[in-house]
Amino acid sequence: MLLLLEDTYEGLLKSYDPDTKLLGAVNREGVTCYLDALLFAMFARLDSFEAMLYRTLEDPARKKLAGLLRLWVNLLRAGRIIPTDVVCETSYLQCSR
Repeated sequence: MLLLLEDTYEGLLKSYDPDTKLLGAVNREGVTCYLDALLFAMFARLDSFEAMLYRTLEDPARKKLAGLLRLWVNLLRAGRIIPTDVVCETSYLQCSR
């Protein structure tokens, strides 16, 4: 997890590997399945949407969202399940901690 966080911070994205089983995200209280499905479809195997994940954004809110999405994509492509704390941060949900 720390290596994926380091890659995310550096702005690196894992590439898709067809030998990796992709798991997706934990569905938090039954309300994040659509978010998971959307991000899975956008980033699991395609690189068409990766431009929105680059570190060149100046707006702090957009920069934070791009970083969280980079972490989501790196976890997904590494075959790791995306935990609820990442789901909560990405979706800006009020999650109990």
